[in-house]
Amino acid sequence: MTTDIHQREEALQERWHKMARDAGDAESLCTDGLLFRGPIRYVDGCWHREKGDEENLWTNSKRRLLILTKDLNDDEGWDIRQETGRYNEVAFSYERAVAFYKNLRMWSRLLLNGRPGAMPTFQEARKMNVSGPFYEAAPIARVNCKKQVGGDTIAEAVLMQYLEKYASLLVEQIALYDANIILCCGYACDKNIILNFVRAQYLQDLMPVPDSGDWIYYSASQNKIAVNSYHPSARIGYEETYYNLSDGYEEALKWIKKNYNQDF
Repeated sequence: MTTDIHQREEALQERWHKMARDAGDAESLCTDGLLFRGPIRYVDGCWHREKGDEENLWTNSKRRLLILTKDLNDDEGWDIRQETGRYNEVAFSYERAVAFYKNLRMWSRLLLNGRPGAMPTFQEARKMNVSGPFYEAAPIARVNCKKQVGGDTIAEAVLMQYLEKYASLLVEQIALYDANIILCCGYACDKNIILNFVRAQYLQDLMPVPDSGDWIYYSASQNKIAVNSYHPSARIGYEETYYNLSDGYEEALKWIKKNYNQDF
C-alpha cells in the first residue's frame, strides 16, 4: 500500500477543483481525505490539527475505515482532514458535541474494534471521553461525495447530480485509500444512494450479508465491507441505532469467517 497518500489526494483535489472551476461550480469547496493525526491546537477561536503519522498508521492498520458523507454543512469550505469533532471553545468537553460527531465516534469505535463475542457496548461507546479521543487517533478517512458546501439537508436529486458529474474523481479517491470498511452515510427512505454508488462504481460484487438486518454488505473479491448507514445527524435514537448496527456487524463478521474464512 502506498504511503504517499496526502500527495496523491492533494493532486486529485487540484483536478477536482479545476473541474469545478471550469463548470462554474467552485465558489466554496472543501478538502477532505485521510484525517490528520498530528498536534491539535486552539487558534483564533477554532480547533486546528496538523499532519502527523497518519499515513503510517493507515498503512499498518488491519482495519481501515473510510466514511462517506454527503456534503459539508457549513458556511464555507475548509480542510476536513483537520477535524476533531470538538466544539470550538478552548475549555471543551468531549461530552459537548453535536449528534453528527457523537454517532461517528461511537460507530467508528465499534467498526474498528468490534469482534464476535466482544462487541463494545453502547454503555461504553456513549462515554465521549473514551469515544472522542478514539476518533481523534484512529485510522479514519472522511470524504464528502459533494465537495461544495451545503446546508442541513440535500435533495436526493441534487446529490445524484454531483455523484454523476464527479463520478470518476470520486471513485479514484475511494480507491486511493483502499479501506476495508466503508461507512456509507446515506440511508433514507429505504435506499442509500451512496451505497448504491459504491456498488455500481467500485465494488460491483457487493452483496447483503444474511441476518445483518441489511446493515452490512460484503465484497468477496476484495474482502471489503460496506455499511448501509443512516446519516450521523439523523433524528433517530442513539442506542437503538448503535445496537442495530452492532448486531448486524457481529453477524456479518461471523458469516464472513464461516463462508470465506476471512478475518477483519
